[in-house]
Amino acid sequence: MDTTSLYTTMETQVQPRVLIVEDIAPVAAAVASSLRATGIVVELAATGLDAVERKIGFRPDIILLDLQLPDMNGLELVERFARDGDCGVIVVTANGDEAARVEGLDRGADDYLVKPVPMRELAARIRALYRRLTRSDVRPPPPPEQPAGQILLDQAHRCLVGLHGEQTPLSEAEFTALETLLDADGAPVSRDWLGRVALKRPLHADDRSVDQLVLKLRRKLSASGAAERTILSARRQGYVIPDPSLFRVATASGTAVRGTPGDLIGVPQLDG
Repeated sequence: MDTTSLYTTMETQVQPRVLIVEDIAPVAAAVASSLRATGIVVELAATGLDAVERKIGFRPDIILLDLQLPDMNGLELVERFARDGDCGVIVVTANGDEAARVEGLDRGADDYLVKPVPMRELAARIRALYRRLTRSDVRPPPPPEQPAGQILLDQAHRCLVGLHGEQTPLSEAEFTALETLLDADGAPVSRDWLGRVALKRPLHADDRSVDQLVLKLRRKLSASGAAERTILSARRQGYVIPDPSLFRVATASGTAVRGTPGDLIGVPQLDG
């Protein structure tokens, strides 16, 4: 690829953030290097699931999406990102069939390019789409500032905002589990119910999936500055957040502090 002549008249005032979703590592690295040479800020994702999670923390302006992914249908990702409405989507794929182009655009892609794409043209299309997006102001505002001493659960971006403003992305299951525990307002939530709402299935005998989910959530909370015992085990009952007031929740209509702890008199033996 010729990168020596890329954007000699670079628009330094425009610095779009681009998430490249490409499972072939050498291709992803070459595209990333070429785009960075033009001033574009780049992040990489190798699978659909990785793209969904990285999108939360990176907050790209544009997603460059290869449809041939190892773990999910690329067109379903196009639809998902289009529904989110917070970034543009450019499909870059080897399938140049007219029907495939039409379907990709109908599913919500802003542009559809067929490989191989000249790097200079790719950068130009990214910047053109970025200008359209910023003029229409479709990107949501950044998460609200975080008061000292509370963890923010940002519903719009599905992430935690820590005590020092750092953002920690949550998977869909982690987000749902934390929201469910907070909604309980200090009362225990059973493992079975967490399995049904967060993992979308009932638990079987000796199934430790919910315990592993809570362990991951505890680690992310700890990384955000929460105390180690924010989520406790309620023996024979499940898990509980005894002090929901440690959290604030950001919604589209504003932020709210969670209530004071619920009545825990009937909760036997809270363990860490």
